Amino acid sequence: MNEENEPILIGEAGDIEPNSVEHFEYEETDYAIYNLESGFYSTQGTCTCEDHALLSEGTIDNEEIECPSCGKTFNIITGDAISDPEATSLKIYDITLENKKLFLNLN
Repeated sequence: MNEENEPILIGEAGDIEPNSVEHFEYEETDYAIYNLESGFYSTQGTCTCEDHALLSEGTIDNEEIECPSCGKTFNIITGDAISDPEATSLKIYDITLENKKLFLNLN
C-alpha cells in the first residue's frame, strides 16, 4: 500500500524563535523543528549516539546542531555528521509553511 501521508500540523511559524530548535512529538516519534535564517527545517528528534539525547536541548551554530550528550555536530539541512564523519547521519524531513502554519511532511 503506497498511500501518501498527509502533512502534520506543527503549529504557528511565529511560535518558534529565530535560530532555535523545538521538540515535536507525533505518534510516539520525536522530531526536531528548526527556525534558521534560511528557513524552517526538521530532523529526527534524537541524536544517533547511544544516549539518544533530544536535539532540541542541543546548541545551534549557524546551520549546525550539537548533541547535548555526545557533542557530535550535524548539518541541520542535510543531516550529515560533521564532527564525526563515521557517525550515522540524521534523518531529515520536509517542512512546509502555509498561511503562517508549519507542516511536517513524513513522505
